[in-house]
Amino acid sequence: MFSPSKKINRSDDYEFPFTPYNIQQELMDAVYDTLTNKSIGIFESPTGTGKSLTLTCSVLRWIEDRELMVRRELMERISNMEQDLKRINDSVDVAKDWLSVSYAATEKKRELGELQRLQKLVRVYDERLKEICERQAEIFKARKIHNNKLELTNETNATPDNYLTNSVDWNEITGTDDVPDIENEPEEEDKYRPIQIFFCSRTHSQLAQVVREVKRTPYGKRIRCISLASRQQLCINPQVKHLGSLSVINERCLDLAPKNKDGKENVPSKCCKYRKASLMQNLNESALLKIMDIEELVAEGESLNACPYYAAREAAKSAQLVMLSYQMLLHRRTRQQAGIDLRGAIVIIDEAHNLLDTIAHLHSCELNLHSLILLQQQLSAYKKRYIKRFSSTSLLNINQLIFIVKRLLKLLQTSAPIFRVLRTYELTAEGEFYNIDLYGLLKFCDQSRLAQKLQGFAENPINYTKTKEQELTEGSATKQLLKQIEILQKNNKSSPEKIDGINTNHTECDIDKVSISAPFRSFLAVMEALTENAEDGRIIIHVDEKDGLKNITMKYILLNPGAHFADVIRDARAIIVAGGTMQPTRELTEQLFRTCPNRVREHFYDHVVPADAVLPLVIKQGPTGRRLCFNYTERNSTEMLTELGMIIQNVCSVVPAGIVCFFPSYDYLDLVYNHLNKCGILERISLKKRIFSETRTGATRGSSVEKLLTDYSAAIKSSSTGGAVLFSVVGGKLSEGLNFADDLGRCVIVIGMPYPNRQSIELQERMRYLDETLGAGAGNEYYENLCLKAVNQCIGRSVRHINDYACVLLVDERYCRESVQAKLPHWITRSLLVPKTFGAVQAATARFFKEKSRK
Repeated sequence: MFSPSKKINRSDDYEFPFTPYNIQQELMDAVYDTLTNKSIGIFESPTGTGKSLTLTCSVLRWIEDRELMVRRELMERISNMEQDLKRINDSVDVAKDWLSVSYAATEKKRELGELQRLQKLVRVYDERLKEICERQAEIFKARKIHNNKLELTNETNATPDNYLTNSVDWNEITGTDDVPDIENEPEEEDKYRPIQIFFCSRTHSQLAQVVREVKRTPYGKRIRCISLASRQQLCINPQVKHLGSLSVINERCLDLAPKNKDGKENVPSKCCKYRKASLMQNLNESALLKIMDIEELVAEGESLNACPYYAAREAAKSAQLVMLSYQMLLHRRTRQQAGIDLRGAIVIIDEAHNLLDTIAHLHSCELNLHSLILLQQQLSAYKKRYIKRFSSTSLLNINQLIFIVKRLLKLLQTSAPIFRVLRTYELTAEGEFYNIDLYGLLKFCDQSRLAQKLQGFAENPINYTKTKEQELTEGSATKQLLKQIEILQKNNKSSPEKIDGINTNHTECDIDKVSISAPFRSFLAVMEALTENAEDGRIIIHVDEKDGLKNITMKYILLNPGAHFADVIRDARAIIVAGGTMQPTRELTEQLFRTCPNRVREHFYDHVVPADAVLPLVIKQGPTGRRLCFNYTERNSTEMLTELGMIIQNVCSVVPAGIVCFFPSYDYLDLVYNHLNKCGILERISLKKRIFSETRTGATRGSSVEKLLTDYSAAIKSSSTGGAVLFSVVGGKLSEGLNFADDLGRCVIVIGMPYPNRQSIELQERMRYLDETLGAGAGNEYYENLCLKAVNQCIGRSVRHINDYACVLLVDERYCRESVQAKLPHWITRSLLVPKTFGAVQAATARFFKEKSRK
């Protein structure tokens, strides 16, 4: 990749679609400098300040400035080099040291040749983009003519059904049969690779929102942007997408690939009809030139009968802006499978307040005893069926896999304590497979696509018929567990069971017919975890007995997220980590960027709203004067519950429109709700505002959450009610990523401090690891940060734009501590008040909304 010697001067015009606020201008300048200096920038910009739009405008401006400078400097350097070479050649005949002059001329020729080669690659790259534009213009014109013909046909003699059954052969109307296969393109080393932007966020809906914002800018007409996602989101083949499970979809898609491993064409009837090269080329070029989110890309693929998944992957190679989820960027294997190359790229991680936990979660894995039993049966049956076809090497690898499964089974079945914590080498030593090459086994499974073969094998019920020999060789513990599972399934025979994410309808003897592709992949994930640095993670074995069934799980937890982020730091030119609430950032810099502290720059920005638009109050006393401390020992008392009910009731009497109350957990929300209902406070609140409550099921089913929000919004907008109050949970669906702008969230109440369960073995291991690696106290710091980050996310739901206003009530005396307040957002602490009595709280709240109603 060509590296200009000149430094890019900061742009005066970022082509922001609106007149930027001061903090937006400052943020864009800082991002521009971060990219120029190849730094790592941590940016905190409160939600509602246009963070995503300012990030994209500044980065896209830098990309365009840099590309323009590359072309100009290449021309200048080639011109200067040619003049230098001419001057040297002219001086050879008169030079005293003609040998040195000749050597200098040779070196200049070599440098000039390299620059000319680079210039030629840039020219080829630009010509290819021009050809794509011209070809797509022709296709667009042809499609327009074709659509007009269809409309005329429909108006004259076609019924709606007739219209829908009109199949379009885009090869015929566009003449794109001769488009070359993407596999015949030059190697990457022979192509110009411009700097790419990889924009990563938590969910696809958040990425779609950023795409919509980019469309609103002038860059939307000239930037090449593509959205990447999994096959589950992008597949349009009816035979594949209905399968549900992501792993099954992946395997089925690979089965339908146009070419096999020998490069020969598969039987056409077995190939995916959406993978035709000419149609794929058409779709990836169309996606490059027209910015699309995932839904639009799928719709375009269905229109062209071309696969959006593979078209997007190919288009990403030429895109300037690539939108992708956390999983695709932060998980190395997923990144490699998607063909994502971060060398010299710009990485933007948005909504990064939980980046450390996200990386740890992506690289953690779990396996249970039931899955191992099924896996042992399948591997043994698979080996027996195809033993005569295996090579000696393959048979050895299969035997080693079966041996490891058996040893893990024995280890889990003999586990006595409720919890055991092991390092990876301790597990392999106890399992007596420490001398087996796990790297080699993983390579074998990958190259032989064993997961796919086992999936196909598992779908045939004949493969699971037990012989007497198999029944005799089964251990007593295994038979006992299978018997327990069979009894439970008989009791629940009327409804489908879900085992490891795969739906099955069970009878008395079909327990062994379950497809276990998911358990095998979990097993491979555990195997991969066992190859990690022993100090970077722990194996936790948990024994749980419930409903007469003993469930034993083995879980790998990653303790060092920095180990899996190091290659991103190494490869990327610059990294931007951004979020609405990034503080505290110390643990982020110490765990992810400790190897390059000099590259890290932190930037914190205020809210766009004025200070008087937010009224943050700490409530340390209730209406009766009782001190408020919602810790585990005090919060369940009847007096505390009644006090809390009176606080909510009084707040509802002075706050207009919508109020959102965040509780520490679902259990506590249920406890408070039932108590308030029993003592009549809930009924009195309902006279002023309609009451809505988040539930555990509502937090996991998207449709329930959407209906809850729709009903809540309708109640606020209705003139017949005084608004609504919504009971929610910190860390639930409603605490992150949702918008309670204007009347939807005139007041946010955070009840207590949502500290996680300190008795959790995983949390204890993380805290112990941090104390060992970062020094005493680092574990407690992490524990408190988990709580305050969750609180900050809830607070951020309130004020969403410059004309918005809201009241924030922190109900707990512990919010009076300076150490706690130091970790709250600056736009909260700048005007935070701690009234002595609850009466003063109510008076300040009433006065705040009275003043706002006058404006």
